[in-house]
Amino acid sequence: MKTPPTYGGAVSEGLHEKGGSTVLPFLIQETSKDETYGFTANNPVRVGGGREAGARNQQRYLNALLGPHGEVIEYERQGSCCAFKIPAEGIDNEGQLDVYSLTWKGRKEPLKLYLNMYEDGPLAAPMGLSAAR
Repeated sequence: MKTPPTYGGAVSEGLHEKGGSTVLPFLIQETSKDETYGFTANNPVRVGGGREAGARNQQRYLNALLGPHGEVIEYERQGSCCAFKIPAEGIDNEGQLDVYSLTWKGRKEPLKLYLNMYEDGPLAAPMGLSAAR
């Protein structure tokens, strides 16, 4: 599977640890049974919030995730990709997915997650991760 190019790169406050953020996490009670959930541009995590609260919702979602055995996750925004049409929001009614890399102690390669702040959806931990409950 081809990875779409990302644009924009990391932001200055893009590296976070769960305990180092003042943004309270979402309550996530399920783990997805879909192996593509969050890991592909075609099936991003839909955190919602739009221009007003989208960035905060992304942090709330990421702050709720843990590694497979409860490890604390660090995440960094890699940039944006995968433009799509949205109703009356964004630049020229266009939204983009945000791409984050996740790491935790014992993980050799970062894990890449795709988040959509323009659409709401049911929130779950991606397969292979867990959530603080």
